[in-house]
Amino acid sequence: MDLGNIDMVYCWCDGNDPDFRKRKNYFLEKEHMPYDEDSVGELRFFDNEELRYSLRSLEMYAPWIHHVYIVTDRQVPKWLNTSYSKVSVIDHSQIMPCELIPVFEAAVIERYIINIPGLSEYFLYANDDMFFGMPVEPEFFFTNTGNPIVYLKPYERFEKIIDEKDFQNKYNAVPDWMRTNMNAWKLLHEKYGQKEFYVSAHTIDGYKKSYFNDILKKYKNAFDQANKYRFRTDKGIGRDIFGLDMVYSGHGVAEVIKKPNFWQKHIHKSKDYIWKCYCGSENAKTCKEILRFTPYVFCVNAEAHSSEQQKKEMRDFYEMLFPNPSQFEL
Repeated sequence: MDLGNIDMVYCWCDGNDPDFRKRKNYFLEKEHMPYDEDSVGELRFFDNEELRYSLRSLEMYAPWIHHVYIVTDRQVPKWLNTSYSKVSVIDHSQIMPCELIPVFEAAVIERYIINIPGLSEYFLYANDDMFFGMPVEPEFFFTNTGNPIVYLKPYERFEKIIDEKDFQNKYNAVPDWMRTNMNAWKLLHEKYGQKEFYVSAHTIDGYKKSYFNDILKKYKNAFDQANKYRFRTDKGIGRDIFGLDMVYSGHGVAEVIKKPNFWQKHIHKSKDYIWKCYCGSENAKTCKEILRFTPYVFCVNAEAHSSEQQKKEMRDFYEMLFPNPSQFEL
């Protein structure tokens, strides 16, 4: 399979930066919206230098990545070697309409990443808290015909949505971040009629730029409405819509990630189980499972309720996994 160059895109921000906090707090006060702590809290935007370690993992396990683009708003990681030919910092103003800036909702920013000048037709996208855990090749992300492999997982609280009443009952029972995924489901249901409910495995995703652009056009009116909110709200549309639309339209292949059963997890201790894509929270259990199951790619969710001590422990864990500085660092 020869797909040509494959680039990598990250969205990143330094929530510790006083200027960033000033911008964020100004618009929080100006808009007077009932945002929840998980969407706007200080620790949600806290920079634990995950990106530094993600780039170390990329250099270790995916050296075939052609170029790395870091999308951010008037910031540059202080440790980043900007003279390195393999990396470019892309400011929001280069790819987004000026009236949307500043925006603190990742799903809005992500819709504009295909405007990055020079971005390859096939590319990977990741949040800064996503890592390569084992050697991977392009075949992990794309089929031999060039269609993206879309890693999904069932939502533990429900498997499908039957009708409008069922949708509303479930919508009322979940937090804002899950409502954005349900909003995506509703658009997909209207387009394709499916009732099954899947969410993204929250992992490093493979995309084809032309497919991505087609989806932006397909749901333009809905995206335009969602773009009105600078912070995450229940009016947003989750990134799941891109992967799932590729699957339902025949332009992507779904691979459902299921957790190991009791036997695989506690008796055989992963000998007959491969956890391709793993996502956990900032805690000791996550560290233990990453070491046990050695996933190919993994995400450690930065959560609003994590303490600074937990963040320090996670950074020590990243340093243990990826101890060698990469060429991306000064």
